[in-house]
Amino acid sequence: MFLREAHDGRTVLYIEQDQGTALAILDVTDPGHVKSDGSVRLDVPGVFDFISDLGSRAALIRFRQGQGSAVLDFHDDKRPSLKIIQNIPMQGSLVRLGNDGFTVTSPAEATPALSDSFVDTSVIDIGSLPEHVRVFDVKRVREEITNEETGTTFLLADDGLYLVRRPSVERDKESRELAARDAG
Repeated sequence: MFLREAHDGRTVLYIEQDQGTALAILDVTDPGHVKSDGSVRLDVPGVFDFISDLGSRAALIRFRQGQGSAVLDFHDDKRPSLKIIQNIPMQGSLVRLGNDGFTVTSPAEATPALSDSFVDTSVIDIGSLPEHVRVFDVKRVREEITNEETGTTFLLADDGLYLVRRPSVERDKESRELAARDAG
């Protein structure tokens, strides 16, 4: 099951059915008057579990028996669609990048010559749903820091510095600055 707030303020409960091939949709805004919002068929490899909320537009799911992962896209609350993610390691910590994507960080392969601890980070862009894209993998990340004001995440790795930009956060910052200038 997965509970989320819909775009119109309703509270919606999604329930996996029929070995993952169907998703029942219930409006549970008023617990005394639960209403069915129908169901949607999904083309999936099997039963799945909801792993994480990915903001207002998506949720991460993982298929059982190691059959991979996917993103449920909630652009249309009553007709969520499924986007399969290929080759993303799902062991490790998941960090949301607002509504734009997420990172999965896992321990890097040990190198006997180096005693430092490193991680590998996969960055997944879901900001462009319905055509979500796996952006890139960064190996042997030494340090990570995020500028909350611009949404930019900086990954310092053995082979250089990587920037993960969030254009929607950058645009929001520019709009706030413009409004502040106009008001002053």
